[in-house]
Amino acid sequence: MKSLLYVAAAIITSFFLKGLLKGLGFLKPARPPLPPGPKGWPLIGNYLDIPKTKEWLNLDKWFKEHGDIVYYQLFGKGILALGSLNRCHEIFEKRSSIYSSRPGLIMLNKLSGWDFALVTLPYGSTWRKHRQAFHQYFNMNVAPKYRSMQLKGARGLLRQLLDCPDHDALRRILRSSFAEIIMETVYGYEVAPVNDPYMEITELAATAMLECLTPGRFLVEVLPLLQYIPSWLPGAEFKRLAAKWKAATIAMDHGTAKPSVVTSMTQRISDQEESGRDELEKVLKNTAGVAFAGGTDTTMSAVTVFFLTMAMHPEAQKKAQAEIDSVIGSHRLPDFSDRDSLPYVNAILKETLRWQTIVPLSKTDTPHLSTQDDVYDGYFIPKGTIIIGGSWTILHDPAVYPDPFEFKPERFIKNGKIDPDVLDPYVAIFGYGRRVCPGRYFADDTAYIMIVSILASLNISAPLDENGRPKQLICDMDDGIVSFPKPFDCDIKPRSKVATELIRDSIMN
Repeated sequence: MKSLLYVAAAIITSFFLKGLLKGLGFLKPARPPLPPGPKGWPLIGNYLDIPKTKEWLNLDKWFKEHGDIVYYQLFGKGILALGSLNRCHEIFEKRSSIYSSRPGLIMLNKLSGWDFALVTLPYGSTWRKHRQAFHQYFNMNVAPKYRSMQLKGARGLLRQLLDCPDHDALRRILRSSFAEIIMETVYGYEVAPVNDPYMEITELAATAMLECLTPGRFLVEVLPLLQYIPSWLPGAEFKRLAAKWKAATIAMDHGTAKPSVVTSMTQRISDQEESGRDELEKVLKNTAGVAFAGGTDTTMSAVTVFFLTMAMHPEAQKKAQAEIDSVIGSHRLPDFSDRDSLPYVNAILKETLRWQTIVPLSKTDTPHLSTQDDVYDGYFIPKGTIIIGGSWTILHDPAVYPDPFEFKPERFIKNGKIDPDVLDPYVAIFGYGRRVCPGRYFADDTAYIMIVSILASLNISAPLDENGRPKQLICDMDDGIVSFPKPFDCDIKPRSKVATELIRDSIMN
């Protein structure tokens, strides 16, 4: 009996001493729990739970199981996924001062020469200078000055599409068209019709960025010591690839004499005092390189999805064409002045971006990084946690978009106009908070003029089978930081002889 009393006394005393020490500040209170999430294994965490393809679908499953905030680990690195717009707003907007930095990427920053990139710079004064420079040339008020080049690119695209034989040709034509717009806008450089050497260099550098940003693509991000192994060793292919990418990234930093973003910034550098020129030159390289890398693949993917979507949904295509015909007629091709009068065309663009989310994990601006310990909604979020927004889940929420897996442009229309009460997909597509994509206005203009020009002059349809019936098409997206539809076939033909003449005349003019 006495032994039990001694034990009870010892327990009471320990609780008393613990409370006393805590009250005097000698003991820190227990921290709140980590956010909910799947249980992991020692050392590797949830590595075995991450699928090789379509990671966003796995995250969507976790959101359904654990709620709209999910925490998991990969080799000791904490990752916080946000599955609702409200969570993204509270973390990336209201707490932006501690959730706006970037995780360092060895393959991208150290080995491939993209250490200057705006999208990967840590949050701070250097990032603010580069962001301000980029914003100066691509903000909402400045973006319209590039529309003449975008219109020229759209007309050139139509001409090439008149003779488009297959999917491979379509993808090649789209890549060339978007690259031409970016190259002329950023560098004042007119791309050669075929085998342009400078475009090949910039595309290779852009590929480096997109490949390096793809989670799990390179083991060196998990085992940093691998960066120090000689490139000639077996298994060091990543270092040889990085050397090739780095050469292209460095070569991308050359401008021309024609009016462009680069020549404008070059003039600023020449006017700057000697002490400030180095910093401005870094900003120049950053702005030009990131504009090309970030502006080509995302918009190209959106328009590629549009082609497949129109082939799958001819009724939506006909409705858009009827709207264009009623507003514009058949005597000219559309331009930017027509946009406000074409709500259904704008709805098709929005629904295309929502239906097949081209950046399903909001990594247009790469993941965010927390810079200090934080307690949010009763959960502890450690310093150094990687934060990603689940854009695919947000844009397929049935409470926001009924029948989310159906292509329905009408969901954005009310009384013949764009319905402001329906969530605009742009709030999730271009990133969040202070790291939202600074080129979003330019990208939106480019996608619009491409899509409306195609609808006005061309018919897109599914190819016919041996019985003369349209083949059944499906949209299956591939993996990557920017997701593209897997190869598909479609027929592209001019709507009429008049449309063909308008396309050919637009090139001549």
